[in-house]
Amino acid sequence: MNNKIFLFSVIFMFAIALVGCKKDPIADPNEEELITTLRITLIEKISQTQSVFEFKDLDGEGGQAPSRFDQIVLDKGSEYACSLELLNESADPIDNITAEILEEGEDHEIFLSATNSLVTFSDLSKDINNLPLGLSSTWATSGINGNGTLTITLKHKPGTKASGDLVTEGDTDVSIDFTLVVQ
Repeated sequence: MNNKIFLFSVIFMFAIALVGCKKDPIADPNEEELITTLRITLIEKISQTQSVFEFKDLDGEGGQAPSRFDQIVLDKGSEYACSLELLNESADPIDNITAEILEEGEDHEIFLSATNSLVTFSDLSKDINNLPLGLSSTWATSGINGNGTLTITLKHKPGTKASGDLVTEGDTDVSIDFTLVVQ
């Protein structure tokens, strides 16, 4: 009987030791950030007219509808210098995600696309490895009036970013479809 009690005690102590030795999960150093605001600043290259367009959803995806979701209206046959700013305005103080993207540029890429060939994009800013980052760029509108969609997508690609990547590669941090009007 003493042998059974001893064996049971050893098994019980071993089980407790296994449970007590679980490793703590390792925190992801590139944990996804909440992006509540995307601000697009465009400067028309000839007139130097500045336009600012925003998407703002302070509670993040789901929940309440965005408090601001601008339609992007551009002049046909024009060229614009673009800069993007991404923020978490639900934090106090406001968290400038743009600075983090710039600092970790080799792990991020911004993709720009427009339907109906209304806008073409060039001169995307580069990361430290001379790969596209996209926080700034040049936008050229077509010479025709039209309506469509302009999509801005931020991808997170730690250790996998390469030249010629497609928008389908990596994890999507944010993707926003703006209504686009070229007139």
